[in-house]
Amino acid sequence: MRIYTKTLNYLSLLLICLFQFCILIPNNGSNSSAMGLLLGLGGRSSAPVNVEPGTVVDLSSNGTFSGTLVDSDGNGISDGIDLTGNGVPNLVLIDTNADSIPDAVDTNGDGIADYYINPNPPAFLTSGPGGSGNPVVAIVNSNGNLIGFDTDGDGTANDTLVAQILGDTTPPTLTSSLSSGTYSTTQTTTLTCSDNFGAGSIVYTLDGSTPNFQPKVGTILSPPSKTVSLSFEGSRTLKAFCRDLNGNSSSTLQINYTIDTTVPALTLVSQTSLAVTSSANGIQSSTVTWQSNRSGSYAIYEGSVCSGTSLTTGSVSANQDIAFVRSYTHFSGEGTKSYRICVTGSNALVGFISFSLQRDDTAPIVSTSPSTGNYSSATSVTASCTDVGGSGCDKIAYTTQVGSAPANPAIQGSTGNITNGSLYNSSIDMSDSSVTYTKFVARDKAGNISSINSQTYTVDTQVATITVNSYTSAVNGTNSVSLNWQSSKAGTYQIRIGGSSCSTGTALNNGSGNSNVTGSALATTDISSTIANTHFSEGDNTIRICVSNLVGSFGFTTRTTNKDTTAPIVSITSPSGSGPFNSGIQLELSCSDTGGTGCDKIIYTLNGTDPTFDSNGAVTNGSVYSSAFALSNGSIQVKYRAIDLAKNSSAVSSQSFYVGPPVISSIGVGTSQLSVNFTTVSGATGYKVYYSTTSGVTKSNSSVSGTSSPIVLTGLSNDSTYYIKITLTAAYGESDLSTETYQTPSNLPLVESCILQWPTTLTLTRNTTANASNAIYIQFYHTNVTNIFPQAADSRVQLQVGYGPNNSNPMTEPQNWTFFSTSYNSSCLSCGNNHEYYSFITAPSNPGTYKYVGRVKITGVARETYCDLDGYGGYSGLTFSTSQLGTLTVQ
Repeated sequence: MRIYTKTLNYLSLLLICLFQFCILIPNNGSNSSAMGLLLGLGGRSSAPVNVEPGTVVDLSSNGTFSGTLVDSDGNGISDGIDLTGNGVPNLVLIDTNADSIPDAVDTNGDGIADYYINPNPPAFLTSGPGGSGNPVVAIVNSNGNLIGFDTDGDGTANDTLVAQILGDTTPPTLTSSLSSGTYSTTQTTTLTCSDNFGAGSIVYTLDGSTPNFQPKVGTILSPPSKTVSLSFEGSRTLKAFCRDLNGNSSSTLQINYTIDTTVPALTLVSQTSLAVTSSANGIQSSTVTWQSNRSGSYAIYEGSVCSGTSLTTGSVSANQDIAFVRSYTHFSGEGTKSYRICVTGSNALVGFISFSLQRDDTAPIVSTSPSTGNYSSATSVTASCTDVGGSGCDKIAYTTQVGSAPANPAIQGSTGNITNGSLYNSSIDMSDSSVTYTKFVARDKAGNISSINSQTYTVDTQVATITVNSYTSAVNGTNSVSLNWQSSKAGTYQIRIGGSSCSTGTALNNGSGNSNVTGSALATTDISSTIANTHFSEGDNTIRICVSNLVGSFGFTTRTTNKDTTAPIVSITSPSGSGPFNSGIQLELSCSDTGGTGCDKIIYTLNGTDPTFDSNGAVTNGSVYSSAFALSNGSIQVKYRAIDLAKNSSAVSSQSFYVGPPVISSIGVGTSQLSVNFTTVSGATGYKVYYSTTSGVTKSNSSVSGTSSPIVLTGLSNDSTYYIKITLTAAYGESDLSTETYQTPSNLPLVESCILQWPTTLTLTRNTTANASNAIYIQFYHTNVTNIFPQAADSRVQLQVGYGPNNSNPMTEPQNWTFFSTSYNSSCLSCGNNHEYYSFITAPSNPGTYKYVGRVKITGVARETYCDLDGYGGYSGLTFSTSQLGTLTVQ
């Protein structure tokens, strides 16, 4: 058969026979798939139907006639069945459930489903959806030509339209609902394909290119009528044609159209002012400059519509500046007017823009927050402008200055230029610790200028810090209180007594003994204030120094001064009793002050003079007692007194003590005996003299006791030196040993007379040796030694000069003295019966005051005799005294 032959040209067929029912299946390399898609096998298969482009389908259910699924619009989805093999969809596939999978067939191109794709082969088509209804199969004649579809299962074609379509040679016609032309809005056109049997697809382009189905050029639409949106701005060309279901094509339809939807767009380039005023110094007119992006005619109206009586008309070119001027004279009084500029373009569309202008003749008002005043915290001033005229505030200018008023700020009304002052942008911080003067002026948008607003701000956030360098913490009944202080900042000050703040208590005034208790303080400058004694009560008194800052806030500090009119009491704690006391006993003094200020110091003397203070409590005589100390041996008179912090001084108290062993005053020399002379001590019960022929006497040596001076040592060897110490006994027991001295018993007399001749005082530099100008001269006389003529040095004479401590006795403490040899002065013209010797001593290494003395003895004739300034010796009436020794000053 013809159809069989035709099919073999395209596909290899498989013959499948099952249950005595045979059908042809295309062999395209996917047999199992094809079987599942095209054969339902009596409804037993559940495989989906393959509707992909290129799939061959059996329309006769027996392999006698088939078609190929095609995708004519190139979207990947089958949209028709090619029955002739030329690629033209003769049957249209449609999607009735909008799942993008074709499920029905349109046989006449009217967009309505005529048959439905059967999901359960073998029949490909059924008369109802989803496989319902009767199978629809192709009926062919004996020549294999399709003559129609059998829809009722009687084996005869009862739908022959498809055969008529395949035999149709008449081309369809394509019409458009839109004609060529220019349009001011976007347009749509309906393209309708008309055919005597069945309209096919439409293809169109909008860019002037020639549309085509194969190869595809343009957009393909399903038949028979579709709406195309023409929304592209500008000039376009639509070309389109259609073909019927047998592939006959219509002539090409061409529509030339222009879409011009642009309304003229207007721009306000500038407006010199939004407001005008009748004031001669303000803005009296405003110029609006505008443009249109399209050429056309324009009219300007007063109001909000593009109708009525225009104020002015004219022509405008695209992007051309046009100026429009209005002044206050166009107003009858204060108020606002609206204006609309309207431009009609070549497409008859009207564009517009509106603006407004206000007449404001009333000056604005400028105000500040806070207003003039004193402020103790950091303060910022905010200026604000109120414009009752309505145009709105434009700007505020200000001037500010510390200490005095600044010049007025100024703004030009017509231009807004600030000719004096600064533009106000944000709050202005007022200077701390200062008085700041401010002035403000405002301008509104019409150029009206406000009056000047002047304000004064005193800001001081810091109070003074008071530093007291010195003050009198205690006073007695007469002296005043002195304060030396300074303030960290300048301000007025006031000193008060008592109270709890700088507004309570007693405020002091200068005069009547007060000075600098009120006044003005400079920063960090010392102020010396004096407060008279009469302002203070007995006991503690609070002194408050107050310094006010610029806003009356006080910085202050307080000090306490105690008024004490009662003298302290001082006493001796140790030693107690009348003594005598052993060596090392300590002196301990104590002070108590019932007046309350407390003891300041205790002073004492040990030399019999009164300890004294001056009026300020400084020590003028005596030593300051700090802690207990050991008293020196000997008779001591302690005088003492105390002073408290208020400078009240106690009376002088006195106490005498004897400490340690008695003092050997002299030793009388006799034949085989020595008489030890000493100062007796009140309270001593006895005395004991220890002696030995060797130095370093202890209490284990020989001793002689007694109850009075002298104590005589007998049975001694003449011309042997004996070393001697003495003790006393008292209530505490036996004292320590005295300083050791020595003497030699002798049956020889003293030298008859001996004198320290010259000088009485001598000054030497330490470690230097005297010379002829500062030699020390000694003269002595002894019968049958110095009165023999002619005079000459006697070899038996031994004469020395020595120095020792300032308070020492060379006769009893010779061990503390240093002696030098002498030379006989043979040239002495005034010596008479005396012999004279001289010595060049060497000064000690330690500077200070010393004593010097001479001593002489004549071997076998006279024993050792000391020579002082008024003479000493065996002659009656001559005595030795330490007060008659020479004085040596060592520098």
